[in-house]
Amino acid sequence: MLPIRTERLTIRAFTLDDVPAIHAALYADATAMHFIGGPHSIERTRQGIAGYVDHQRAAGYSFWAVVLQETGEVIGEAGLYPMNGTGPDIELGYAFGTPWWGRGFATEAAGAILQAAFDSLGVHRVVAVAKAENTASLHVLGKLGFRNEGERTAWGAQQLFFVRDRV
Repeated sequence: MLPIRTERLTIRAFTLDDVPAIHAALYADATAMHFIGGPHSIERTRQGIAGYVDHQRAAGYSFWAVVLQETGEVIGEAGLYPMNGTGPDIELGYAFGTPWWGRGFATEAAGAILQAAFDSLGVHRVVAVAKAENTASLHVLGKLGFRNEGERTAWGAQQLFFVRDRV
């Protein structure tokens, strides 16, 4: 299944060698992290990426590095993860550093991952959450055909809950 290639992006499994790049691109960026828990220390970033590496090894999916093909830079992350870390729902998520906002990368990456979830992983339903004030993420989910099914507490916050079924 990996890597997933789109017109401009390569989506691949994280390695611990990615920690400095993803930290600089995303996790240390207070603006980019505003809706998803705030900026992280480098140690917290390392722990998170180690968790993604372990989950990929165990489950065959996780959050992955999103690399800009043109430059080879890690510009964010996107992927699939059990909702609230435990499931049973499989959640689509994506986050990019602010220099890469507004250029369609979230839609491009998330759309390719959604397709892989339905085709390669055989998933029948993918969920997503977003805070109501995160209008950019709500726009991405709308473009990808997710339907709003109300609110749910997810990742320690009240969030809008979205579902997309395999078609």
